[in-house]
Amino acid sequence: MFTAGAITFPKNWFTTRIQEASRTAAARDRFPENSVYRIRSGRQEHIDPYVRNIEGNRKFGKRDGMGCFDSPVPVMDQKKPSIEWEDMILYLLNVRAYTMDSSSKVKNPGTFDGLREKIPYIQKLGITSLLLQPLYDFNEVTEQEMGRKLNLWGYVPGNYFVPKPSYASGDPISEFAALVDELHKNRMEVILQFYFMPDDAPSFILEVLRYWVMTYSIDGFEVMGAGLPVKEIARDAYLSDTKLIFVEFDPDNVYGRSEPASKNIGVINNPFMYDMRKFLKGDEDMLSTVSRHILSNPERTAQINLMTTYHGFTLRDLVSYERKHNEKNGEGGADGSDYNYSWNCGDEGPSRKKAVNQLRLRQMKNAMMLMLMSQGIPMLRAGDEFGNTQKGNNNAWCQDNKISYIDWEDLEKNREFFDFTVELIGLRKDHPVFHGRYAKKMYDYISCGCPDVSFHGEQAWNQTFVNYNRHFAVMYAGAYEKKPSGKNDDDFYVAYNMHWTGHRFHPPKTAKGKKWELFISSGSGREAGIYDKDKNELAVYARSIVVLIAR
Repeated sequence: MFTAGAITFPKNWFTTRIQEASRTAAARDRFPENSVYRIRSGRQEHIDPYVRNIEGNRKFGKRDGMGCFDSPVPVMDQKKPSIEWEDMILYLLNVRAYTMDSSSKVKNPGTFDGLREKIPYIQKLGITSLLLQPLYDFNEVTEQEMGRKLNLWGYVPGNYFVPKPSYASGDPISEFAALVDELHKNRMEVILQFYFMPDDAPSFILEVLRYWVMTYSIDGFEVMGAGLPVKEIARDAYLSDTKLIFVEFDPDNVYGRSEPASKNIGVINNPFMYDMRKFLKGDEDMLSTVSRHILSNPERTAQINLMTTYHGFTLRDLVSYERKHNEKNGEGGADGSDYNYSWNCGDEGPSRKKAVNQLRLRQMKNAMMLMLMSQGIPMLRAGDEFGNTQKGNNNAWCQDNKISYIDWEDLEKNREFFDFTVELIGLRKDHPVFHGRYAKKMYDYISCGCPDVSFHGEQAWNQTFVNYNRHFAVMYAGAYEKKPSGKNDDDFYVAYNMHWTGHRFHPPKTAKGKKWELFISSGSGREAGIYDKDKNELAVYARSIVVLIAR
């Protein structure tokens, strides 16, 4: 039996957040051990921002929570997997939206337990690290001119120390801890997004991040918001072995000329997303920019590459819509970005035309190849691996419904694309030439007769990055990277053609005793590419990418 009460503090208490003010001896004397309470500031009542446990807030969209004096500490059984940046495959998802649809077929949809049921699937996909949208107890209820809306994304303030009760089928603390343990057991990392306000004190932000590391063995954070104390977070000794992700990060401003003790900072590479989208749809004068993105691998920070993210089109919508369709958001279509750099392949929205759907499939494969075969850390948006759609909505923050929920029936409908994505992730994992620890140097620094990486045009060693070209090739020399077995990696030749017509490439000669063979292609059937060994000629279909391996 809980006893409810309110503790009165000065009017400015909530905004100044006096640390642990509610845990004074006087407060404890007033209420029994299992009491629940709120903080009264003037005429308003708030949940103590330092509370570690909440009674209530169990239904998404209903804010009836009270702070608890009791805060049980979960017992974490599994050790962190500690995956190196270059070996990561990131997977961005929303806990509620991921399994809320009935097609997920989980026992407890939209919960931590529901996500835990999907771990075998996520493992089969090849994911190493989950990036979870805010799951602290944020306030999802918003009141705007358009009426009451529910914020599904969670980039708002909240009770930062508490796993969201409405994301749990039972006790949120133990259920979330069990999820983290199960992911760690399967050698997957848990990285959480936290959104802070400009007036949040640096000491408060650090305390929040440290708490989740100490209590739940969290592997990392993407820290979001304006006016963040980036330097303090990056240089905090307790977070030195925790992965920290920012949208912007200047290592010179944080470290000066010195080197960080460990490489624990990752940066979201939004320019990669926009430039690769332009290249994907066939914009001109993109080759120099694309080639830099493919090889970019900074020394002091990790670079996170993406083709889609929570704000913007899903991958299927990126190749199916040329303009946003946000009418259901209730803002007259004025919300969401107009800069999507998308192409609908000839029809706006769903199409019955076989040629359009074949092209869309090939373009989705191209997008995955552009991301997964670049040196940075790839980040997939959940559902993209099997063509999930939001029906053209590029700002579905308030769509707590089927627009945002993952439709798992698409997995069977688009099995070919899912299988391709699994194969492509496996290719990246198996071959370190595509995810090296250090940046490529583009010269023969081990005297093996070939640079570690080289760019080519239709003719070998003839780089033609003129503005009107939309095709080029990259060769990776396997001698510069070692497989886990200790053997040299294989040599690869990757031909990129985003032109609307086919092109013929002539790869460099292979090492003695080896020959080029077709390995993987974004096309299928006659569109897969043809390699003529006698002529040493690779025919690459329009808008496709073909990979050769030397064997």
